[in-house]
Amino acid sequence: MIVVTGCIRGKLPAREFYRLVPGETNIAGQAAGAPPLSGAVVITSYKTPGVYGSGSIVYRVGETAYGTYPSREWAIPLGEMLGSLTEDIVRARGLTSGSVVFDPTAPRRVGYEWRATVRQFDEVDTPTSVSASVVLAAQLVRASDDSVLWSGSAHVTESVHESRRMESVVTSLSVAATRAVTQLVDEAAAALRRLAAAGARTG
Repeated sequence: MIVVTGCIRGKLPAREFYRLVPGETNIAGQAAGAPPLSGAVVITSYKTPGVYGSGSIVYRVGETAYGTYPSREWAIPLGEMLGSLTEDIVRARGLTSGSVVFDPTAPRRVGYEWRATVRQFDEVDTPTSVSASVVLAAQLVRASDDSVLWSGSAHVTESVHESRRMESVVTSLSVAATRAVTQLVDEAAAALRRLAAAGARTG
């Protein structure tokens, strides 16, 4: 949905602000089995390297050409919006029976920490279509000794149905982000259950 920007009668386009909306994916209903953790899980802000930390919505043409919209921005930092989304999903999917909180400040050395990084969060433009591409990498860390209990990544794409409307792009990014985070949380829970079962067999 690349649009030509520039001065119109000497004036810049008005700034537009957007935020992620709840994805259409049903995050309610926890994954199979009891919560594998019992301690508190603290969600930290997602790291947003490079263009993803600029505050502007990012678009990509093909595989290698990136740009940012000069007047279309996130109303809240992307890393904080993803942290808040993750808090809701971790709580809904039953990763722990303890508390779950999003803390945008420095990590607290209690319980467990969910640390994640944005690898892609793009509107993707090709000659025939517009889509949303989200790639997230995450770790679940035991805070007391900073040991990584699980790590993984997820890549989700969603079609943009109304390619000329930024609201439609943001909706598709939101759905893709919800699906990616839900996938990561469920994978973390499944891996921890497997570890607990293996430990029980050898104990």
